Amino acid sequence: MKFYLLLMLLFSTALFQSCSSNNGSKKNTVQKTADSILPKDNFLKGQIIERVVCKNDTSQSYALYLPSTYSAEKKYPVIYAFDPHQTGKLPVSMYKELAEQYGYIIAGSNNSKNGTSWEESQLIASKLFTDAGNRLSINTQKIYLLGFSGGARVANGIAITDGSIAGVICCGASAPANNAGSSPLRNNYSFFGIAGNEDFNYTEMKKYDMTELAGRNVKHILITFDGKHEWPPKDRMDEAFWWLELNEMRKNTAVKNDSLIAKRLQPLLKQAAMYQQKKQVYEAFNLYRKIITFYDGLADLSSCFASYKTLQSNVEIDKRLKLEEGLWKEEEALKQQYSKAMQTKDFVWWTKDIAALNQKIKTGKDKNKVQMYERTLGFLSIAGYMQASNALKQNVLPAAAFFTKFYVLVDPSNTEAHYLAASVSAKEINAKEAINSLASAVKLGFKDITRLQNDDAFVSIKNTKEFEEIVAAVKKQNAE
Repeated sequence: MKFYLLLMLLFSTALFQSCSSNNGSKKNTVQKTADSILPKDNFLKGQIIERVVCKNDTSQSYALYLPSTYSAEKKYPVIYAFDPHQTGKLPVSMYKELAEQYGYIIAGSNNSKNGTSWEESQLIASKLFTDAGNRLSINTQKIYLLGFSGGARVANGIAITDGSIAGVICCGASAPANNAGSSPLRNNYSFFGIAGNEDFNYTEMKKYDMTELAGRNVKHILITFDGKHEWPPKDRMDEAFWWLELNEMRKNTAVKNDSLIAKRLQPLLKQAAMYQQKKQVYEAFNLYRKIITFYDGLADLSSCFASYKTLQSNVEIDKRLKLEEGLWKEEEALKQQYSKAMQTKDFVWWTKDIAALNQKIKTGKDKNKVQMYERTLGFLSIAGYMQASNALKQNVLPAAAFFTKFYVLVDPSNTEAHYLAASVSAKEINAKEAINSLASAVKLGFKDITRLQNDDAFVSIKNTKEFEEIVAAVKKQNAE
């Protein structure tokens, strides 16, 4: 059928642009800026500045937080953050308390976003680094990158090639945005990964930590949290900031803080011992591995090494590791099957299959399997989004209608799914369905009033009373 040929074409050209690597092989050109003791600008301290415009390119800007203790007479570590939707304020606002606590500058790009070429991403980063480096008092030995999803890919792509980067924190993705195979990978930096246990990129990040970085001189770790594909909660990001501090203590013994190390290490040792007492060997094994990775060279870990070595030969540990590896393979196979199904199956098939998948999640007894199915739903959600948005951009309404319907089916609580469904209905001159879908989006928390009022997809209904009521509802929601 012509329709399915069209779906196949869209699938092959658009799927996962936001979550896959670009193929550019151009070497990173980010330049290291000299330590600036006397910054030219006097920014407000202890509060978020939503938009700092780059002096050499007014189209580029970043959100900024300076700790309240910031002084031009000192040099400060900096974290450059990359959000996948060019919303620099989001990571800055989420982690400003940590920046305050640890004495870090944090700057979030307002230009970096999913779908940007690797070359353009490099240029955006370079302008951010240069502007901040010229205007702020930055310690160029402590430059770190932070990113989520596509932003994590940008951050890691820069980190593996740019020698001025001391460490990278990747959230919800790890494969670098550049073509890693086209240039030598650098060592002597640190990688900190964070992923939700229901994140569709969870297995990617596990494999990157356990295989891609294995054997390289890169200090690395992956931690997880209970959640999906999202910026990590503050308590998990605190571990990332602490990781950066510990790595600095390893490099510079003059800043080593034994009392603070003991304060944070002792509860972990106590928890590991408790796991062993309760015969929770797998939990003990993973915690000992984490303790060793964090604190090796900074504290006496002889008992940890001994316990870890003993657990390595435990039959239960071997069984659990093989089970985890088996789940990875099963998940990848399931995703491949669904990728093929998106090219061939009709909506009736998908309705039955997604219902069955949700039932497995609801009634499943194996927590690991349930999380695998949750990650698979997340995979299908991002697939639906990419297919629907790409079809809308190309104005291929039959495919757009199919994939928006699919998107709502697999992720019914997602505001974007209902918003895109409204866009398709409006383009099809189906005012009633467009308004109903917009109402659903608003009910679920849609708040982007600027996007709604300026979206050309709604030209056919913008002058109606119903659309005005939707706009009013969004404004009211924003005011609350």
